[in-house]
Amino acid sequence: MRACVFGLLLAIDERYTEMMKRKRLFSRMGRVPAVTFALVMGVVFVTGCGSAGGTKLGVDIPPDAEVVELASVVEKPAAYNGKKVVMKGVIDGQCPALCEFFFKDGLHKVTIFPQGYKFPKLTKGKPVTVYAQVTAGEGQVVFSALGVNVE
Repeated sequence: MRACVFGLLLAIDERYTEMMKRKRLFSRMGRVPAVTFALVMGVVFVTGCGSAGGTKLGVDIPPDAEVVELASVVEKPAAYNGKKVVMKGVIDGQCPALCEFFFKDGLHKVTIFPQGYKFPKLTKGKPVTVYAQVTAGEGQVVFSALGVNVE
């Protein structure tokens, strides 16, 4: 994708330079106006395209998987031990080292740990879908996120 954007920027730069030469507006600064124009257009192009689909991390979440409420996992963790679940909720915060995030669904809040990848900086309050492996122990439930989709 970088090669495409770079090629687009060069094409814009060349067209702008030719246009400025024709209008005799091309100053002693050389290609500075053309390069500036190309960089601004590149930033607009990349920024406009990057945020449309949200953030997907880890493996793809199975489209046919049943969504489970966090409350049911917290109330009966032994029933979900060793199982993979899909949960929908919101991001309720993140540790400063970006090693985990806090997932909230209704009144319940749990910590989600990445499995095989790292979390970027996540925005509090954003809707999120988590595909996680549940490990239930004595008094604790661990959620290892196999896949995460932030809307």
